[in-house]
Amino acid sequence: FGGFAHPGVISMVEDRLYLKNVSHPETFNLVAKRTIHEVAHQYWGHTLTAKPVAGASLFVEGFAKYTEAVVMEKLFGKSAIYELNENARSRYFSGRSFANTIEPPVYKVSGQGYISYGKMLTTLLALRDLIGEEKLNQVIKTITDRHRNSNKLEANTIEFLNEVYKVTAQEHHVLVDDWFKRVITYDLSLDKGSYRPLENGTYEVSVIVKAKRFQTLDTGEIKQIPINEPIKMGVFNTHQSKIKDDTALLYYQSHTINKEETEIKLIVNQVPKYISIDPFGTRSDENVVDNTFRF
Repeated sequence: FGGFAHPGVISMVEDRLYLKNVSHPETFNLVAKRTIHEVAHQYWGHTLTAKPVAGASLFVEGFAKYTEAVVMEKLFGKSAIYELNENARSRYFSGRSFANTIEPPVYKVSGQGYISYGKMLTTLLALRDLIGEEKLNQVIKTITDRHRNSNKLEANTIEFLNEVYKVTAQEHHVLVDDWFKRVITYDLSLDKGSYRPLENGTYEVSVIVKAKRFQTLDTGEIKQIPINEPIKMGVFNTHQSKIKDDTALLYYQSHTINKEETEIKLIVNQVPKYISIDPFGTRSDENVVDNTFRF
């Protein structure tokens, strides 16, 4: 517990905020993270209050975690996104392993903190990668403006998804449904990474991407399902957990992954040190150690 947002006022606990030493530039700034999150609740939970039904926490904790991540990224770089998603991933998989009820999809969450504080963040950041930050912000603004001055609690996840569909290419509607309406997990990894210098001074990077996707059914059974979606690939001159600005990004683009095993070749202008599939953790992948290959 780090704080609580009242209308117009935020309360923060002393030992997990004011007494934190974040003076070292390499220290993850928990003071900023927790302050941003509680201020965000002035909008998500107060300005916009959802209908008290399954999925309502998307508009409270989901949007607050998303706001927290976007602002932290702008202040401290992509290393902040890496740290936040690592925490969200750990919380999600730890929570689901101890859950005594069948896991609901994101749009029907009802009290499952491991989803509200975990998977919701990675799902919203995956959606941002898919449609762009501007379009996702517009969706959130549209819903907020619609309910801003209403005394009725009507905002719901079906309304949210209908707005998302309007700004998402038709070919990706099924993927949006997978993320929000189904329980999907991934197993991504890289193998046989290499690079070679080219005559023009650039470098050709090659790697084998291995990708599996799984759906957890209402019965609790987990089955493998096909994969066909754009996923970010990154080549860096430092590990993604240390990236503060874009100078470390030698390559960062989406690739359509539609097979269990795919060879990818790409060109960079500097000697690469790391290559990674989903480097900032937008997919629910329990083991991310093998997502990154060090040359």
